[in-house]
Amino acid sequence: MFKLSKEESAALQRGYLTCLRDEYAIIKASGADVLDYLQGQITQDIKRLTEDRGIYTAILTPQGKVVSDLYIISGHNGEVIIIARKACAEAVVGRLRQFSLGHELRIGIVNSLKLISVQGNDCNELLNRHNLPLPEEERLSTNSVVGSETFTIRMAEAADSGVWIVTGDIASLTTQTETIVDESTIHAARIIKGIPVYGIDWNEKIFPLNASLIEFEGVSFEKGCYVGQEVTSRMQWRGGIKKRFYRIQIESLPTTLPCPVSTTVEIGMVTSAAMNADGELFGIAHLPIKIVESRTPLIDPEGDSVRVVEACHA
Repeated sequence: MFKLSKEESAALQRGYLTCLRDEYAIIKASGADVLDYLQGQITQDIKRLTEDRGIYTAILTPQGKVVSDLYIISGHNGEVIIIARKACAEAVVGRLRQFSLGHELRIGIVNSLKLISVQGNDCNELLNRHNLPLPEEERLSTNSVVGSETFTIRMAEAADSGVWIVTGDIASLTTQTETIVDESTIHAARIIKGIPVYGIDWNEKIFPLNASLIEFEGVSFEKGCYVGQEVTSRMQWRGGIKKRFYRIQIESLPTTLPCPVSTTVEIGMVTSAAMNADGELFGIAHLPIKIVESRTPLIDPEGDSVRVVEACHA
Protein backbone atom coordinates (compact mmCIF):
# COMPACT_ATOMS: atom_id res chain seq x y z
CA MET A 1 0.00 0.00 0.00
CA PHE A 2 1.20 3.50 -0.79
CA LYS A 3 1.33 5.58 2.38
CA LEU A 4 2.55 9.07 3.15
CA SER A 5 4.19 9.50 6.54
CA LYS A 6 3.72 12.54 8.76
CA GLU A 7 7.34 13.55 8.11
CA GLU A 8 6.92 13.27 4.36
CA SER A 9 3.65 15.17 4.45
CA ALA A 10 5.27 17.94 6.49
CA ALA A 11 8.20 18.12 4.08
CA LEU A 12 5.83 18.63 1.14
CA GLN A 13 4.16 21.50 3.00
CA ARG A 14 7.19 23.23 4.53
CA GLY A 15 10.17 21.88 2.62
CA TYR A 16 10.70 19.46 -0.25
CA LEU A 17 11.35 15.83 -1.10
CA THR A 18 13.77 14.67 -3.80
CA CYS A 19 13.36 11.51 -5.85
CA LEU A 20 15.21 9.90 -8.75
CA ARG A 21 12.32 9.14 -11.10
CA ASP A 22 13.76 5.96 -12.52
CA GLU A 23 10.36 5.07 -14.00
CA TYR A 24 11.01 7.65 -16.73
CA ALA A 25 13.44 7.69 -19.65
CA ILE A 26 14.87 10.63 -21.56
CA ILE A 27 14.66 10.60 -25.35
CA LYS A 28 16.36 13.02 -27.71
CA ALA A 29 15.07 13.86 -31.17
CA SER A 30 16.70 16.13 -33.74
CA GLY A 31 16.74 16.90 -37.42
CA ALA A 32 16.12 19.82 -39.73
CA ASP A 33 12.35 19.28 -39.75
CA VAL A 34 11.90 17.49 -36.42
CA LEU A 35 9.20 19.92 -35.23
CA ASP A 36 7.21 19.61 -38.45
CA TYR A 37 7.48 15.85 -38.20
CA LEU A 38 6.35 15.72 -34.58
CA GLN A 39 3.40 17.96 -35.45
CA GLY A 40 2.00 15.09 -37.50
CA GLN A 41 2.55 12.54 -34.74
CA ILE A 42 1.39 14.04 -31.43
CA THR A 43 -1.98 15.12 -30.04
CA GLN A 44 -0.90 18.58 -28.84
CA ASP A 45 0.13 21.47 -31.08
CA ILE A 46 3.94 21.52 -31.36
CA LYS A 47 3.69 25.28 -31.99
CA ARG A 48 2.96 25.65 -28.27
CA LEU A 49 6.49 24.40 -27.55
CA THR A 50 8.87 27.29 -26.82
CA GLU A 51 12.31 27.66 -25.29
CA ASP A 52 10.73 28.40 -21.92
CA ARG A 53 7.62 26.21 -21.94
CA GLY A 54 7.10 22.53 -22.64
CA ILE A 55 3.99 20.61 -23.65
CA TYR A 56 2.16 17.51 -22.48
CA THR A 57 0.94 15.24 -25.26
CA ALA A 58 0.53 11.67 -26.48
CA ILE A 59 1.25 9.59 -29.55
CA LEU A 60 -1.46 7.32 -30.88
CA THR A 61 -1.94 4.37 -33.16
CA PRO A 62 -3.97 4.95 -36.35
CA GLN A 63 -6.91 3.49 -34.39
CA GLY A 64 -6.59 6.25 -31.78
CA LYS A 65 -5.13 4.10 -29.02
CA VAL A 66 -2.32 5.51 -26.88
CA VAL A 67 1.25 4.31 -27.42
CA SER A 68 2.48 6.59 -24.63
CA ASP A 69 1.94 9.99 -23.12
CA LEU A 70 4.89 12.37 -23.35
CA TYR A 71 6.36 15.54 -21.90
CA ILE A 72 8.31 17.50 -24.52
CA ILE A 73 10.71 20.41 -23.94
CA SER A 74 13.16 22.29 -26.14
CA GLY A 75 16.77 21.17 -25.88
CA HIS A 76 19.90 22.84 -27.19
CA ASN A 77 20.89 23.35 -30.83
CA GLY A 78 17.51 22.40 -32.24
CA GLU A 79 17.16 19.19 -30.24
CA VAL A 80 13.91 18.13 -28.62
CA ILE A 81 13.85 16.42 -25.23
CA ILE A 82 11.06 13.86 -24.74
CA ILE A 83 10.23 12.41 -21.31
CA ALA A 84 8.36 9.11 -21.41
CA ARG A 85 7.62 6.26 -19.06
CA LYS A 86 10.61 3.91 -19.26
CA ALA A 87 8.34 0.95 -19.98
CA CYS A 88 7.09 2.79 -23.09
CA ALA A 89 10.32 4.47 -24.24
CA GLU A 90 11.41 1.88 -26.79
CA ALA A 91 7.90 1.76 -28.23
CA VAL A 92 7.94 5.56 -28.53
CA VAL A 93 11.24 5.55 -30.40
CA GLY A 94 10.09 2.70 -32.64
CA ARG A 95 6.76 4.34 -33.36
CA LEU A 96 8.33 7.70 -34.25
CA ARG A 97 10.88 6.01 -36.50
CA GLN A 98 8.13 4.01 -38.21
CA PHE A 99 6.56 7.02 -39.92
CA SER A 100 9.74 9.07 -40.48
CA LEU A 101 10.39 8.10 -44.11
CA GLY A 102 11.22 11.28 -46.01
CA HIS A 103 12.12 13.16 -42.83
CA GLU A 104 15.53 13.87 -41.38
CA LEU A 105 15.02 12.37 -37.92
CA ARG A 106 17.56 11.25 -35.35
CA ILE A 107 15.99 9.82 -32.23
CA GLY A 108 17.06 7.60 -29.37
CA ILE A 109 17.02 7.00 -25.63
CA VAL A 110 19.80 8.84 -23.77
CA ASN A 111 20.73 6.65 -20.82
CA SER A 112 23.18 9.22 -19.45
CA LEU A 113 20.33 11.64 -18.70
CA LYS A 114 18.05 11.05 -15.72
CA LEU A 115 14.94 12.66 -14.29
CA ILE A 116 14.92 13.99 -10.73
CA SER A 117 11.71 15.15 -9.10
CA VAL A 118 11.75 17.78 -6.35
CA GLN A 119 8.33 18.15 -4.75
CA GLY A 120 7.26 20.57 -2.02
CA ASN A 121 6.50 24.22 -1.42
CA ASP A 122 10.21 25.03 -0.93
CA CYS A 123 11.43 23.16 -4.02
CA ASN A 124 13.01 26.35 -5.34
CA GLU A 125 15.41 26.25 -2.39
CA LEU A 126 17.13 23.20 -3.81
CA LEU A 127 17.47 24.87 -7.20
CA ASN A 128 18.98 27.95 -5.58
CA ARG A 129 21.37 25.84 -3.51
CA HIS A 130 22.72 24.16 -6.64
CA ASN A 131 22.67 27.31 -8.79
CA LEU A 132 20.04 25.84 -11.08
CA PRO A 133 17.81 28.21 -13.06
CA LEU A 134 14.28 28.74 -11.78
CA PRO A 135 11.52 28.08 -14.30
CA GLU A 136 8.45 30.30 -14.13
CA GLU A 137 5.60 29.15 -11.90
CA GLU A 138 3.35 28.14 -14.81
CA ARG A 139 3.06 24.38 -15.36
CA LEU A 140 5.70 23.01 -17.76
CA SER A 141 7.68 26.26 -17.79
CA THR A 142 11.32 25.41 -18.45
CA ASN A 143 14.81 26.80 -18.01
CA SER A 144 18.26 25.40 -18.66
CA VAL A 145 21.89 25.68 -17.65
CA VAL A 146 23.87 27.36 -20.42
CA GLY A 147 26.36 24.94 -21.95
CA SER A 148 25.00 22.01 -19.95
CA GLU A 149 22.46 19.26 -20.51
CA THR A 150 20.55 20.23 -17.39
CA PHE A 151 16.96 21.44 -17.69
CA THR A 152 14.46 22.48 -15.03
CA ILE A 153 10.72 22.02 -15.61
CA ARG A 154 7.86 23.24 -13.44
CA MET A 155 5.98 20.04 -12.57
CA ALA A 156 3.87 19.68 -9.43
CA GLU A 157 3.30 15.94 -9.72
CA ALA A 158 2.99 15.24 -5.99
CA ALA A 159 2.59 18.58 -4.21
CA ASP A 160 1.24 22.08 -4.78
CA SER A 161 4.67 23.08 -6.07
CA GLY A 162 7.39 21.01 -7.70
CA VAL A 163 10.04 20.77 -10.39
CA TRP A 164 11.54 18.10 -12.59
CA ILE A 165 15.25 18.26 -13.37
CA VAL A 166 16.66 16.53 -16.45
CA THR A 167 20.38 16.10 -15.89
CA GLY A 168 23.38 13.85 -16.31
CA ASP A 169 24.74 14.94 -12.93
CA ILE A 170 22.53 13.21 -10.38
CA ALA A 171 25.17 12.76 -7.67
CA SER A 172 25.28 16.40 -6.60
CA LEU A 173 21.47 16.51 -6.35
CA THR A 174 21.07 13.33 -4.30
CA THR A 175 23.59 13.92 -1.52
CA GLN A 176 21.10 15.41 0.97
CA THR A 177 19.83 12.09 2.25
CA GLU A 178 17.28 13.66 4.58
CA THR A 179 15.25 14.79 1.58
CA ILE A 180 15.65 11.68 -0.60
CA VAL A 181 12.63 9.38 -1.01
CA ASP A 182 11.86 6.49 -3.30
CA GLU A 183 9.20 6.46 -5.98
CA SER A 184 6.58 4.85 -3.74
CA THR A 185 6.43 8.10 -1.76
CA ILE A 186 5.90 10.11 -4.93
CA HIS A 187 3.13 7.71 -5.94
CA ALA A 188 1.44 8.08 -2.55
CA ALA A 189 1.53 11.86 -2.80
CA ARG A 190 0.40 12.04 -6.42
CA ILE A 191 -2.56 9.69 -5.72
CA ILE A 192 -3.63 11.81 -2.74
CA LYS A 193 -3.28 14.91 -4.97
CA GLY A 194 -5.26 13.20 -7.76
CA ILE A 195 -2.74 12.83 -10.59
CA PRO A 196 -3.32 9.74 -12.80
CA VAL A 197 -0.34 8.14 -14.52
CA TYR A 198 -0.24 6.32 -17.85
CA GLY A 199 0.80 2.69 -17.41
CA ILE A 200 -0.73 2.54 -13.92
CA ASP A 201 -4.12 4.25 -13.96
CA TRP A 202 -4.72 3.89 -17.67
CA ASN A 203 -3.29 2.15 -20.71
CA GLU A 204 -3.84 1.62 -24.42
CA LYS A 205 -7.31 0.15 -23.78
CA ILE A 206 -8.65 3.59 -22.81
CA PHE A 207 -9.10 6.25 -25.47
CA PRO A 208 -7.10 9.36 -24.51
CA LEU A 209 -10.08 11.72 -24.25
CA ASN A 210 -11.69 9.28 -21.81
CA ALA A 211 -8.45 9.48 -19.79
CA SER A 212 -8.73 13.22 -19.06
CA LEU A 213 -6.26 14.26 -21.78
CA ILE A 214 -8.25 17.47 -22.25
CA GLU A 215 -8.12 18.29 -18.54
CA PHE A 216 -4.34 17.86 -18.58
CA GLU A 217 -3.95 20.09 -21.68
CA GLY A 218 -2.64 17.23 -23.75
CA VAL A 219 -4.65 17.62 -26.95
CA SER A 220 -5.35 20.33 -29.51
CA PHE A 221 -8.43 20.43 -31.71
CA GLU A 222 -7.16 23.32 -33.86
CA LYS A 223 -3.91 21.85 -35.18
CA GLY A 224 -3.55 19.90 -38.42
CA CYS A 225 -3.75 16.17 -38.94
CA TYR A 226 -1.85 13.64 -36.83
CA VAL A 227 -1.90 9.89 -36.52
CA GLY A 228 -5.06 8.86 -34.67
CA GLN A 229 -6.71 12.27 -35.06
CA GLU A 230 -9.85 11.05 -36.80
CA VAL A 231 -10.95 8.87 -33.89
CA THR A 232 -9.96 11.50 -31.32
CA SER A 233 -11.79 14.34 -33.07
CA ARG A 234 -14.89 12.19 -33.61
CA MET A 235 -15.07 11.50 -29.88
CA GLN A 236 -14.89 15.21 -29.13
CA TRP A 237 -17.38 16.52 -31.67
CA ARG A 238 -19.89 13.65 -31.43
CA GLY A 239 -20.05 13.57 -27.66
CA GLY A 240 -18.10 10.35 -27.33
CA ILE A 241 -16.32 11.34 -24.11
CA LYS A 242 -18.13 9.24 -21.52
CA LYS A 243 -15.59 8.84 -18.71
CA ARG A 244 -12.80 10.71 -17.00
CA PHE A 245 -10.55 10.35 -13.98
CA TYR A 246 -11.68 11.56 -10.57
CA ARG A 247 -9.98 12.05 -7.24
CA ILE A 248 -11.95 10.06 -4.70
CA GLN A 249 -12.03 9.34 -0.98
CA ILE A 250 -12.72 5.80 0.19
CA GLU A 251 -13.53 4.19 3.53
CA SER A 252 -11.35 1.08 3.29
CA LEU A 253 -8.27 0.01 1.39
CA PRO A 254 -9.08 -2.13 -1.67
CA THR A 255 -7.76 -5.68 -1.41
CA THR A 256 -6.66 -5.53 -5.05
CA LEU A 257 -6.23 -2.80 -7.65
CA PRO A 258 -7.85 -1.97 -9.91
CA CYS A 259 -11.12 -2.68 -8.13
CA PRO A 260 -14.67 -2.06 -9.33
CA VAL A 261 -16.90 0.86 -8.37
CA SER A 262 -20.62 0.20 -8.47
CA THR A 263 -24.06 1.75 -8.23
CA THR A 264 -26.38 -1.23 -8.56
CA VAL A 265 -24.03 -2.50 -11.28
CA GLU A 266 -20.32 -2.08 -11.92
CA ILE A 267 -19.70 1.26 -13.63
CA GLY A 268 -15.99 2.07 -13.18
CA MET A 269 -12.69 1.27 -11.50
CA VAL A 270 -10.52 2.51 -8.67
CA THR A 271 -7.08 2.42 -10.28
CA SER A 272 -4.84 3.72 -7.45
CA ALA A 273 -5.17 4.20 -3.70
CA ALA A 274 -3.02 5.70 -0.93
CA MET A 275 -3.23 6.71 2.72
CA ASN A 276 -2.31 10.19 3.86
CA ALA A 277 -0.54 11.08 7.10
CA ASP A 278 -3.89 11.35 8.94
CA GLY A 279 -4.95 7.83 7.97
CA GLU A 280 -7.43 8.99 5.34
CA LEU A 281 -7.70 6.95 2.16
CA PHE A 282 -7.72 8.63 -1.24
CA GLY A 283 -7.71 7.17 -4.70
CA ILE A 284 -8.05 7.75 -8.40
CA ALA A 285 -11.05 6.29 -10.20
CA HIS A 286 -12.15 6.08 -13.82
CA LEU A 287 -15.88 6.83 -13.78
CA PRO A 288 -18.75 7.78 -16.10
CA ILE A 289 -19.23 11.54 -16.21
CA LYS A 290 -23.04 11.33 -16.14
CA ILE A 291 -23.04 9.09 -13.05
CA VAL A 292 -20.77 11.49 -11.17
CA GLU A 293 -22.72 14.57 -12.21
CA SER A 294 -25.98 12.94 -11.12
CA ARG A 295 -24.47 12.36 -7.65
CA THR A 296 -25.46 8.70 -7.73
CA PRO A 297 -24.17 6.92 -4.60
CA LEU A 298 -21.10 4.80 -5.32
CA ILE A 299 -19.76 1.78 -3.44
CA ASP A 300 -16.68 -0.45 -3.59
CA PRO A 301 -16.69 -4.29 -3.52
CA GLU A 302 -16.90 -4.26 0.29
CA GLY A 303 -20.03 -2.12 0.22
CA ASP A 304 -18.19 0.94 1.54
CA SER A 305 -18.99 4.33 0.07
CA VAL A 306 -16.83 5.98 -2.57
CA ARG A 307 -16.92 9.78 -2.46
CA VAL A 308 -15.91 11.79 -5.51
CA VAL A 309 -13.83 14.80 -4.43
CA GLU A 310 -13.13 16.42 -7.81
CA ALA A 311 -12.22 15.72 -11.40
CA CYS A 312 -8.51 15.11 -11.93
CA HIS A 313 -6.87 18.06 -13.67
CA ALA A 314 -3.49 19.62 -14.29
